[in-house]
Amino acid sequence: MQGLAIFIHAVRMVLGNLGQALRIGGVALAVMVALTLSLGATPEAGAAPSVAAIVLDVARIIVGLWVVVAWHRFILLEEAPGAFLPAWNGAAIWGYFKAGFVLGLIIALLFIPLMLIAGLVVFPLLGAGADAASPGLVAGLVAFVVTLLPAIYVFYRLSPVLPGAAIERPLTLREAWYQTGTSGAAFITLALASLLAGWALDALIPALAQASVPLALIWSAVTQWLVFLVGASILTTLYGHYIEKRELNA
Repeated sequence: MQGLAIFIHAVRMVLGNLGQALRIGGVALAVMVALTLSLGATPEAGAAPSVAAIVLDVARIIVGLWVVVAWHRFILLEEAPGAFLPAWNGAAIWGYFKAGFVLGLIIALLFIPLMLIAGLVVFPLLGAGADAASPGLVAGLVAFVVTLLPAIYVFYRLSPVLPGAAIERPLTLREAWYQTGTSGAAFITLALASLLAGWALDALIPALAQASVPLALIWSAVTQWLVFLVGASILTTLYGHYIEKRELNA
């Protein structure tokens, strides 16, 4: 199952380079968490976001781009990070932002007809009224299959444009789609593996919160950081395997 092999390879990529991962993203993570706690940037429900919250959100985006570009470059170009921070590569970060914006716009436009199709299927199920639990479960599964899986599939097929931008070897969307066209089912398996792994990590948070709220917050921060890096590693693996024709080690 190639999709599962891609996921395992990405996880091993992070765990096998944990020291470099901490040098690339560890300080940035600590600074952002400290800023969030010090500014209290999470607004109350219904309240307008403060200037500090907006600035912090912009900072999160910039730091996220900085870290993900450095990670792609470390794996694909063997560009070593500094002792505490990765090198700042403004041109690559800007190129990554532009590629990500275009890709995000495509996925958003794709979601509109998918949501309409899902609505046509789901609403009759919810209105059946035979059993409140059963129609709701079926409707949720249908919505997941009709909307989320196709969107993730298209994202993965086109995603090599992102690492390509990071290492300043840009790809067109057509090139990315063509190069990833040999493994349709693998991307569905990869999507399911990623979603299940993320769900399993999040499922522990309520139990930890009952024992210790600080422990739950620490677990949440660490797992979000790992999920972010594994997600970046999946994109790196897709580029390395489908564009550079590297072998998978899983």
